[in-house]
Amino acid sequence: MRVLLVSALRDEGPHLLEWVAHHRALGVTDFLLFSNDCSDGTDAMLDALARVGVVHRRNPPPQGKSLQWNALKEAWGHPLRKQADWILCIDSDEFVNLRPPLKTLPDLIGEIEGADAIVMPWRLFGHNGQRRLVDAPTTRLFTRAAPEACDYPVGARQVKTLFRRKGPFAQIGVHRPRMKKGQADQAYWVDGSGVYLPDAFSQNEQRIALYGHPEASRLVQLNHYSLRSAESFMLKRRRGLPNRKGKPVDLMYWVERNFNTVEDTSIAHLEPGTQAVLAELAAIPGLADLHARAHAAHHAAFEEMLREEAELKLYGRLLLAADSTPLPQDEIAELIRRFQRAG
Repeated sequence: MRVLLVSALRDEGPHLLEWVAHHRALGVTDFLLFSNDCSDGTDAMLDALARVGVVHRRNPPPQGKSLQWNALKEAWGHPLRKQADWILCIDSDEFVNLRPPLKTLPDLIGEIEGADAIVMPWRLFGHNGQRRLVDAPTTRLFTRAAPEACDYPVGARQVKTLFRRKGPFAQIGVHRPRMKKGQADQAYWVDGSGVYLPDAFSQNEQRIALYGHPEASRLVQLNHYSLRSAESFMLKRRRGLPNRKGKPVDLMYWVERNFNTVEDTSIAHLEPGTQAVLAELAAIPGLADLHARAHAAHHAAFEEMLREEAELKLYGRLLLAADSTPLPQDEIAELIRRFQRAG
């Protein structure tokens, strides 16, 4: 089975090797990874990873075009997409978390007979008190997360999708594939528990969250480390978002994602596989040095940011806003009603 992972990256050097190793161990056979405007050597690392199934494409989009959508459009026409059996589009801060005894994506696919699209629910992970960027596994450093079925903000219930290439799909999407015209009712969609998703979700391309749907992670969830440490968050602010260039990465972004409410170490059973692949990557000439240089580049960029008063103030506020508190269901319901009335 050929499983293709597609992503757009910029300045992800400190975390890249773990992310690639994790998904390689899960059975991803091919990586089609796009980079743009890298200042930390991420592009050189991607070139070096060619021997483990990474195809790297530089992605300078036309003026005013979305970096991510430009990459996804190119990916759809690429030979790797045409050769794949299954396709997954995720970001480098998202780690597929399979439930035991599942250890690979083919295991997951085999568990859900006949599915065309498997919807993986996000689990938001907070900064876990980590202030500075350190050279240690993301999955080991950040183990505090939002509670299950965290319904507010609604973004906490968003999803990404593993989908069958031969399904009725016309394009890779950020959260879910685009459907072929007139064939939206031909695909069989299931949630992360393997439960059939109704037409209200599967046939509506605007639905990218499972709000109102029961918690659905019996087989798989997607660990979303959208903040990591406070230092890493500041650097994320510096490079911006790949698909929403105008969206500010600010204190509001931090507060809406920094949930450290419950301990979730469920991904730990997959770490031995990740470490085995990392040992293979260590043998690639020059890659360890590029990894170290990426860390040094990020630390230098952080120190440069903190010379600006506004950025230093924001960093201090991140530390003050140490944890976000999940809202009770009655308050969530009231907020949702008000949002609906406001259009």
